[in-house]
Amino acid sequence: MRIVANSSPLIALAKIEKMDLLRYDIVIPKAVFDEITKPKKEYGKELHEWGKDRVVKVENKRAIEYLEIILGRGETEAIVLAEEINAEVVLIDDLKARKIANLRGLKVIGTIGILLDAKEKGLIREVKPLLDELAKKKIRISKQLYNHALELTNEEE
Repeated sequence: MRIVANSSPLIALAKIEKMDLLRYDIVIPKAVFDEITKPKKEYGKELHEWGKDRVVKVENKRAIEYLEIILGRGETEAIVLAEEINAEVVLIDDLKARKIANLRGLKVIGTIGILLDAKEKGLIREVKPLLDELAKKKIRISKQLYNHALELTNEEE
């Protein structure tokens, strides 16, 4: 499965040391690479190594200009790149960006979706400890989404 990723899910997974759960053909636009490799971030070096060979140039500059009016550069480039390469999925957490990607006909998954998929495939035993670790690392997860993920995995509190 070919996936175009935005920065926030990559950063979230790097913060909890679970980049190994990304067992897909993942590509990223240059703007996302720039965001995930900021030198002052503790995860920047790891993500630089992970992402340096995954950068794909986005061609449709006009689409970027239009979308950038309402979204950040990384989200914009991720959506446009996903369209250009006919990616099966775009990996984005931001709600507004997810809605726009869906409106443009793209299938969307987020960080929690990656964790749910990893549990389903037997790569992890539980989702709850990872959700708790994300919260400790200042990754925002709504209580509703947190509870829904636990319900889906039969890990309700």
